[in-house]
Parts: sequence; C-alpha cells; structure tokens
Amino acid sequence: MDNAATTRPYEDVLDTYMNVNRSYYFNTASIHQAGREAAKLLEASRRQVLDLMGLGNHECIFTSGATESNNIAIQSVLRHKKPFGRTMLISELEHPSVINVAEAMKDEGFNVRYIRTLPDGTVDMRHFAELLDDDVVFVTVMAVNNIVGSIQPIEEICEALRQYPRVHFHVDATQAVGKIRMDYSEVDSISISAHKFHGVKGIGALMVKEVKTLSAITYGGGHEGNIRSGTVNLPGAAAMARALRISDEELDGSYTRVTAYNRRVRAALDGLHAIQVQPSGVPHIMNISFTGAKGEVVVNALGSHDIFVSTTSACASKLKKLNETLLAMGNAQPVIEGSIRISFSSQTEDMEVERLITALHAVHNEIGDVLK
Repeated sequence: MDNAATTRPYEDVLDTYMNVNRSYYFNTASIHQAGREAAKLLEASRRQVLDLMGLGNHECIFTSGATESNNIAIQSVLRHKKPFGRTMLISELEHPSVINVAEAMKDEGFNVRYIRTLPDGTVDMRHFAELLDDDVVFVTVMAVNNIVGSIQPIEEICEALRQYPRVHFHVDATQAVGKIRMDYSEVDSISISAHKFHGVKGIGALMVKEVKTLSAITYGGGHEGNIRSGTVNLPGAAAMARALRISDEELDGSYTRVTAYNRRVRAALDGLHAIQVQPSGVPHIMNISFTGAKGEVVVNALGSHDIFVSTTSACASKLKKLNETLLAMGNAQPVIEGSIRISFSSQTEDMEVERLITALHAVHNEIGDVLK
C-alpha cells in the first residue's frame, strides 16, 4: 500500500529489460554496427514515450528519473532566462526535488514566490494570476500531488500563461503518469520516473519543447544532446517505453477499480473517532490522519499487520519537519503529525484492500488511548 513511493514492475517490463541487456548491451554511442543497432532501439523507445504522452512536438531526454529531470529543467532554464527576468513561481505542493532546487537557485540571484494552496490541495489560481508579472520567467506546478493526490489545473495554467510568452512552464508529472490522462501539449517541459508506473528504477525522462532552453548541469561525453552525459541506460529506456504502453492500455480499467477501492476504504473509516481523511484527487492516493498519534507509530503498527504505508513522500520521510502540502492546505499540527499515506496501484487486488481495512480498524483500536 505504498505505491506512490514505487511500484512493482510488470513482468513484461522485466522481460524487456533482461532481453535488451542480453541482446543490446552495446553502447548506443558506439559507431560500430552493434552500437548503431542499440541506438535504433533507443530512438524507437524515445519516440514511443513521446507518442504515448501525446508530445509529438516535444523532444525526449532520458535521465535517471524525475529528480534529475527536475534539476536539469529548473537549473538550466533559469540560467538561460536570467537576462529576461529573475522570478520563479512555484506551488507549495512540490516534491523536494523541485522545492529544494528552487530554494538553492536563490543563491544565483533568483526570486522564488510560492503560489498559495486551496483547502482541497490545489493551487489558488486567483493568487497565481496576482503573482504573474513581466519579471516571471519560470513556473512549476506538479500534475498530481504526491501526498494527497490532488489534481492540479495544468490546462488552466497553460491558458493563463499564453499572455506571458517568456515564461517556461515545467510540470513534474511523476504521480500522474499511468493514473490519469492529462494534456501536456502546451507545457514546456515534463518530468517522469518509470518506477512510478511499473517500470524499473534508475530511468526517467525530461520532455521539452525547445531543447535550446536547456544546458548541461553535469558534464561528460555529450550524450542525450549534450544535456545529460553518461552512457545511456538503454535497457531501462526500452523497459520504460513498455511500462508506459501497458499502463496506458490498462489505465481506464485500473482507474475504475482503484476508485472503488478508495471509496471502500473511506466508507470503512467514516465515523471513526479522531480519523481525518484528506480531500480526494486521484483515487490511487489517500492521506489519512490518526489525530493525536504520530504517523510513524501508525506506520509501524500497520507494519506489524504486514500492511506497508508511508508518512510522507519516501524522498522526504527522513526530514524532521511538518509536511509542506498538509500545512499549505491549512491542517492543524496534530493532523499533520498523525498523517499516513496509502497508495494503490493498477496491481492492487481486492483481497489486499480488505486486509488494509481490517488492519486500519485493528490499529485504531490498539492506539485508541492516544487519539484525540
């Protein structure tokens, strides 16, 4: 029940990964025949990713994952845009691989302004409009929040930015891909990680409209258009394309099934003392608070029932501070401290959901004395 952290790879994806390792283990930058064959497979995988994402007018740069993709997009585009403006607008809901980079760019003379959050976990579009001015050169808002699953108004933001052609709009789509369909065609750059939609770890992509706005943030042999040097992970790229295709084919059925799971868990918790469930977004992510307890205590208690959930993003779970998303939504400190994240996937089964509900009720009884 921690699929927002990572998912189990599809068997077909693992087969693809292993077969490419066996038959196309050559370096895609090599000029001999075997290298050229490997390069063909790489380009076919690149085209498939773009086609499945509906991004025929974008280019795809393979990376190690969304963290690297976010870093490349934010650092390089801001430096490219510096002569035209110094202000970046960012939602309060972003992953640490966006927030921490944005904060670091202050040292290079950039201004970071945060878009307020509505109680339902979406960005406040009225405040966004107030923040827009001619000094803004970069906007970043994630497609789906990784803590509560709120779906952000990406198309509405694109519409608002048409009056500001200098602005580069970046979207971290890590938690959206394979879960909901969204139109990214007007977005300037998009980050994804394969392991979030049943691919393997260590491979992701940055899709960008204009590659000339990007530059390397690490240096090497000039791979991936001199944007991301290092021997390309061809098995991972091919496996990611395969995972994306399967996820796309199964999306509608998965969405319907997971929506039913989400509603079943919410109904099972309805009326329980000191339990607060955050507003819904994508059905794959639920955030629940055992108010008065600590999230870590609830996670460990559920773990004793062989149910594995998280307190926050796995990438931020070791940080000793209140979660930014829940804070921005206006939640009180006891609610934030007692929160856990449950996340389903397309592979979640009916029996697992029943075990989850049983365990949630058992833990509620076990720690009932501390709940407020």
